[in-house]
Amino acid sequence: MVHRLEREGLIALDDRKEVHLTKSGKRHADSIVRRHRLAERFLVEVLGFEWWKTHEEAERLEHAMSPEMEQRIQNVLGDPQTCPHGNPMPGVTGRPTKPLERVASGATAILERIPDQFEHEPGFLEYLDSQGVRPGVVVELVERGPTLLRVSIGGATRSLRPDCGQKVWMAA
Repeated sequence: MVHRLEREGLIALDDRKEVHLTKSGKRHADSIVRRHRLAERFLVEVLGFEWWKTHEEAERLEHAMSPEMEQRIQNVLGDPQTCPHGNPMPGVTGRPTKPLERVASGATAILERIPDQFEHEPGFLEYLDSQGVRPGVVVELVERGPTLLRVSIGGATRSLRPDCGQKVWMAA
């Protein structure tokens, strides 16, 4: 597969056999990411899917979407800047963020995004939603420890799984 991608001009191998995207490969990867994030946004805003339930559906749609459909969806949605999980569209400069664990105790911050790699974790986004933790909410860090993460959202204090400290990214 690596050699096929290299023949197609999408990747290049350096002297150490490390793989790097070419300019063409980067454009192609960005296009797939954009289609995926547009599909997620379309599923939420037009079809009424829950924000946490879109990833698998978008994985199927991103490969079937033509450039014309991509453009039409973008137009219908009003050129969204992020996916429902808060991650910026390719070409859009995201706002500075930091993991929840780096927010000072007693401080508040807006939940900006859930990084892509955590969308793949079965049940994680649904867990966050069940706790009221979703992009755009204001979170106060109440208490943090090796096995403890307590936050307040809308005046209600909740104990979250400690791994949320690394997986939930706040506006910096």
